Amino acid sequence: MISFFARRAPLVSLPAAVLVIGAIAWSSCTSSETVPFSLCANPPCDAGGTGGMASSSSGFGFGGNDCPTAQTCQATCCAEGQFCALGTLCAVDQGTCSGADDCGFDSYCEGGACIPYGLPPEHDRDEKCVLAASVDAILPSVQCRWTGPPMGDTAPGHFQVMSTPVVVDFNFDGDPKTLSPSIVFTSFPTANSYHSPGVLRVISGEDCSQQFTMNAAGDATMSPSGVALGDLDGDGRAEIVAPAHAGGLLAFAYDSVSKTFARRWHSGTCVNGIVTTPDTTGSTDQWSGPSIHDLDDDGKPEIIYGGTVYGHDGCIRSAKLGFPAYSKGVVPVIADVDEDGVVELVLGNAIHEWKNGDWVAESYFKAGSLTQGQVAVAELGNYPLASFGNQDRPEIVVIASGLARVQTLEGTVVFGPFAVPGGGTAGPPTVADFDGDGRREFATAGGSKYAVFDLDCVLGGDPKNCGGMAKTSGILWSQTSQDQTSNVTGSSVFDFDADGAAEAVYADECFLRIYEGATGKVLYSAARSSGTTYENPVVVDVDGDYRTEIVSSVNDYAGTLNCPATDPLFPAAKFEKNHGIVVLRDENDHWAASRPVWNQHAYAVTHVGDAGAIPKTNAVKLNWKDQTLNNFRQNVQGGLVALGVPDLTAGGDVGIVNCNGGEAYIEARVCNRGTLPMVSGTEVAFYEGMPDGPELCRAQIPVALQPAECMIVGCNALLGDKVVDVHVLVDPDSLTEECHEKNNTALYHEVGCGRVPG
Repeated sequence: MISFFARRAPLVSLPAAVLVIGAIAWSSCTSSETVPFSLCANPPCDAGGTGGMASSSSGFGFGGNDCPTAQTCQATCCAEGQFCALGTLCAVDQGTCSGADDCGFDSYCEGGACIPYGLPPEHDRDEKCVLAASVDAILPSVQCRWTGPPMGDTAPGHFQVMSTPVVVDFNFDGDPKTLSPSIVFTSFPTANSYHSPGVLRVISGEDCSQQFTMNAAGDATMSPSGVALGDLDGDGRAEIVAPAHAGGLLAFAYDSVSKTFARRWHSGTCVNGIVTTPDTTGSTDQWSGPSIHDLDDDGKPEIIYGGTVYGHDGCIRSAKLGFPAYSKGVVPVIADVDEDGVVELVLGNAIHEWKNGDWVAESYFKAGSLTQGQVAVAELGNYPLASFGNQDRPEIVVIASGLARVQTLEGTVVFGPFAVPGGGTAGPPTVADFDGDGRREFATAGGSKYAVFDLDCVLGGDPKNCGGMAKTSGILWSQTSQDQTSNVTGSSVFDFDADGAAEAVYADECFLRIYEGATGKVLYSAARSSGTTYENPVVVDVDGDYRTEIVSSVNDYAGTLNCPATDPLFPAAKFEKNHGIVVLRDENDHWAASRPVWNQHAYAVTHVGDAGAIPKTNAVKLNWKDQTLNNFRQNVQGGLVALGVPDLTAGGDVGIVNCNGGEAYIEARVCNRGTLPMVSGTEVAFYEGMPDGPELCRAQIPVALQPAECMIVGCNALLGDKVVDVHVLVDPDSLTEECHEKNNTALYHEVGCGRVPG
């Protein structure tokens, strides 16, 4: 470990008047004040007691040779052991450097010298702090599993999961600056059947420990159905909405006073805003789940289940469309597809606008012989529409009874219908740029194959954008899979190495696989057993580390699935039956960053905030208009740098406050100079002398540090009457990968209780 010395008097307390310029803390001062050199902004002042200001005509404010060192800097006299960095600021002289690891004291290496961050002001982080990730280097491993409730749970047999898990941070600690997502799902018992009364569970995304369970008889859920998360009441916390076992919907909210979840309502007809008669929409065996959107732009979200609409209070607002009878329920997809400022419910055989509190069929859509199906919305090509003055609008992908097609808002089929490889009904579509050509493709799973369809893989398409081949099948690639139990499973997509070509993630009856988007090559496979419904794995930052994990439901409900002992597409994967929830991560945490939310089966990035807020209609960004998005069931980075890396430093001065009976509260400034936030809870250690000396105390950084953000942290140390050198080391146990691992340090001389600068 490199030692860095600051030859300055220790502080009794940090300066009271601090002005923040860029990322450097400066202090204004008068001629009577004494402040440390690194904080002195404006002469005249006595900087660190090593030399005062004197009137002079020299232009630097020093009288002849009054400065006791050879260094002057912007009319400031630098202390011994300091130099004038970039001709602007007195900084610790750390000798020559060849890289950031040679520099402590919150500085970077420039021109062979260690320059404080924030000098110049725009240099507040290391923009080169990025991973060199490659999808070929995928090394997933099990981060954690939930295989059943803890001892004492009143529903110990409910440990099977066969629906899409959802993720959000419920802010249990009441601190929005910390990030700790949870996973929500419905569980069911092995006995009887999957549509037995289900039990809703909430577990930690970090270690899969169970946090809450809703196992009262009146809280029974429809276990194979999806769950949705969203802030229904504007209190900053998401609520849980799940189909009730007896039909209709249940909503659960976290109570910060009782510190538990409680049922808020069972949906139904209302009198004066109070549910009087619970409804039975969906009955006991539907799989689609609800979607949450603000339909009427009033800031109060609605819930859509099938085609039925509920208010945020659970009151039925429209039962006009009921529950469309396709397969085991249509997953509700809501979007302002005609771009008129009013949202629509998009179905395979209809488009309905939400107008004056009810669904109204859009006259521009001509259903003809079009059938219902599972849908997605995206911009897939330029198809001018007469109803919109020959302007283009997004297209609709429809998977219906084993056929795949793309149609316009007017109902004109522009692609297909093509038979889904592998037969069966086929599952909900996923949209992304799978091959990196700048155009969007879509994927779906059949009974024995998973396939990606490409609009360039048809007669008249561009062969170079169809894997270099001229095709007429519409299929970019397909791979063998196994889903004979339901053949309606979903999938997800994510660009794990941020190279512009997304990978597909699909879990069948036997294995969860990651496929290369352009070719279908299996990059990774892990055992995952399921009798399958509509479920899909979700790709999300599930533990608040700003990296990506995969969350999948698991069950052994179907008994013998006739799964092969090893994956024929990836022989290193060995099959095993299991149940519950599994979280996979990259062993090196080198997957691109991701948002900490996946709130419903019909997940689209712009429909939900990171903490589960549901935006008003007029605030919803049109996903297909953004070329960095234009996706469906794909997660992205949000405001994060995709392959960013944090970098912690120690700087400023060590300060002592509240010195009492020899016990001192020691403070130091720590900063994140990387390009990705540093997780909360990272430790800062204070040592006597060198880092192998006695540890004085440790502190935790209480919140996530954003790039270029600094904060003061401290802890209590028993110094007595000793005067010691203090070595500050951030992340002392090297628990988090950083951009530079050896620049986390600073060493300060002569720190002790009762010492006054000068």
